[in-house]
Amino acid sequence: MISAVIDCGYNSFRMVIYQVFRNGTFRMIGSSKSYVRIGEGLKEGDIISEEKVAKAERAFMIFKRILNGVNVNEVKIVATSAFRYASNGNEVRYRLSKIIENEVRVISGEEEGRYAALGILNTLPISEGVFFELGGGSLEIAEVSSGNIIRVHQLPIGALKLVNLPEREIRKKVSDELSTTNIKKANVIVGSGGNVRALAKLDLKLSSFPIKSIHGYSLSSKQISKYASLLPSLDIDSRQSLPGISKERALTIHSASVIIDELVKYFTGSYIVVSLFGMREGVLTEGKSLDKMSWLEEISYSNAIDPPPIEIFKEVISEVDSKYSFYVASSALLSLIFKMVGYFNPFRACYRFIKESVLPGFTLNEALLVGLICEAAGGKVKKKQAKLLKEDITKKEILSFGNIVKNSIDKYIAGVRL
Repeated sequence: MISAVIDCGYNSFRMVIYQVFRNGTFRMIGSSKSYVRIGEGLKEGDIISEEKVAKAERAFMIFKRILNGVNVNEVKIVATSAFRYASNGNEVRYRLSKIIENEVRVISGEEEGRYAALGILNTLPISEGVFFELGGGSLEIAEVSSGNIIRVHQLPIGALKLVNLPEREIRKKVSDELSTTNIKKANVIVGSGGNVRALAKLDLKLSSFPIKSIHGYSLSSKQISKYASLLPSLDIDSRQSLPGISKERALTIHSASVIIDELVKYFTGSYIVVSLFGMREGVLTEGKSLDKMSWLEEISYSNAIDPPPIEIFKEVISEVDSKYSFYVASSALLSLIFKMVGYFNPFRACYRFIKESVLPGFTLNEALLVGLICEAAGGKVKKKQAKLLKEDITKKEILSFGNIVKNSIDKYIAGVRL
């Protein structure tokens, strides 16, 4: 099934088209984004200007042309804080609905926060902590326990909304708003949103981390503080020249970094886990509960292997007596999938997939571990690669796990066990 989700945000409008598989997982197959900045300068009760509405309508006409060229089964459209703030938000919603020939639904701050938390829960193996999504006009914070969303707080602070304020004033506004949540501390903090991801991309590129994806990346509070100190001192051209920061993102990354820094300090966190997915994916996966196994199956579906060769996973996980057994079995499953697709070296293909792509359901550290076991199955892994893992595991252990994977894969010809 092909589904599209359109997110009409305070800062940008974005449409993402997904292929949705029978187990509820998905892969992104296309997207279109327009920095409408519909909420720029907007105060509660103000009117969205005709100039901004016209810009929004042009974005929707582009979205409509794309949808006309794709056989989409369902379209879900949500509008957020700017539409809630503006006195003519409902009128603008109606005009955009007519263009796209689908209803644009204005969601509450609580719904926005719940969707963001759901998008994270379904794509990261984290079930406890504080989940937040930072947008252009608002900050949504969800308290999560045992995989359940307990409470959602919607705060009227966002990267574009506070973009012109001095750093000290931003910090005070954020601190004042956070104090209304009554959350004193969070053991785990997970963040999503365009500026959160941009900050992670900057850090990842500067650290020369070997994987391109920032999904599940841990961004330390120390680094966040450095960026929050540096970025406000740079002009927009200097910010744009930094790795991972686009021209459009350079407008708000400095105010966002200060907001994130203040949030982490307030909750006394030592790092945040960055999610590539958030509200849009929450809208897409509503009613689903996706885990690591679901996402391993998705790799199989994405490569036209259906049903997935789960037998090898079961064999390997029963053979390995280790806390890392799930990751060894995951490496075996992915390697077999790539062997069935036709790769001459399925272990190398597995490692390159992990290095270049996104593995939802896993943190970045977990994904790297899976990839290195695949690399070890091919007969090589570097000591410096093993050191990148935030695990008490040696190169020798990784090589031994790789040998188990290789021996298991050798028992299969064209996906059939000998």
